Amino acid sequence: MSPELKGLLDQVEQAVFVLEPDAEGIPRYVAFNRYACGHVERPEKEILGLTIRDLFPGRYGETIYRHHLHVLCTGEVFTYQAHLPLHGEIRQIEVTLRPTLDAAGRVIRIVGTTKDISSLSDLYRLQVGAEIFHAEIEDFVSLAAHDLRTPMRHVGTIAEMLREDFRDLGDGKLELISMLEQIGTRAMALISDILSHAQATSTRSDVCAFSFRSLVNEVMALLDPLGVCGCQIRSRLPTDDLVTGDRAATLIVLRNLIDNALKHAQIPADGRLQLLVSLMDGPEGFYTVEVQDNGPGLRDPAALLLNTGTLRTDGGFGLLGVQRLIHARGGQIEARNAEGCRGAVIRFTLPGHLNGEEDEPRYLAMSG
Repeated sequence: MSPELKGLLDQVEQAVFVLEPDAEGIPRYVAFNRYACGHVERPEKEILGLTIRDLFPGRYGETIYRHHLHVLCTGEVFTYQAHLPLHGEIRQIEVTLRPTLDAAGRVIRIVGTTKDISSLSDLYRLQVGAEIFHAEIEDFVSLAAHDLRTPMRHVGTIAEMLREDFRDLGDGKLELISMLEQIGTRAMALISDILSHAQATSTRSDVCAFSFRSLVNEVMALLDPLGVCGCQIRSRLPTDDLVTGDRAATLIVLRNLIDNALKHAQIPADGRLQLLVSLMDGPEGFYTVEVQDNGPGLRDPAALLLNTGTLRTDGGFGLLGVQRLIHARGGQIEARNAEGCRGAVIRFTLPGHLNGEEDEPRYLAMSG
């Protein structure tokens, strides 16, 4: 090979080699660029004239040698993957062999290019592991939701039994029984939503149009049936409050954030807890939801949420699960303390869009 051509090969930041058949038809190296020499950790002068079996004795070289012979016989481009001991460890490579033919159609030269794809293989294994881990989480959530159905069904049955032959004395007990029935019904609906979510993969969302106000009111009716908390819901929407997005994921996130806020919110002088749930535009292709309470605030919200995945929660899906759910859908979640007053503010984004816009948020409803 001419020095000029060899100089060009050495400028290529990829392993390149050239094979030519000898008088007996055995493919031998006639060029090995600088990048390729770095892989085998040998100078080119020690490689020229060798076969792959000489360079890598044993099963590694023997397997690849058959590929070289295959291209010599067929005269066709051939790509293969193999494992070779490089840099003190077994690496996975992908090689493409391109033959050069003479006028008679005989192979006179083979140019090979090599890529180290070990990192891609490692990434694939990590991806498979993550998918298995995710499937196990989904299975656990699904089983847990199934297990919750039975006690919730019993709640409804007990309330029905209490109502039979019940004498209303006007002391409010009949209303409490009705409230118990409603809690059981709403809990069953929530469990069904969780089951629907558990059956979905992390890359597929249950996208539909839904009412944000109705969704928040549904959560408040389940978590605060006595109306202890004053909950304001506000949005940038003009006349209705429809959102196109993953309703099940939004429900699960809101239920956990609101439940967490209710457990830790500070009771003001008038005896009413305060909660503000806001819906607004997010980055392109996303909508943003913000939940603010009047509790004691967070000591270190960034560390609690982003580093440990825990945030003043005693059960339920948990903030770590919420964070994973949001991140799996490409969204973000962040926590901070409210400016100028007590309380925590948690904001999250999910894929979707609002069905209208206004310059400033306006209050849609008051719950409780």
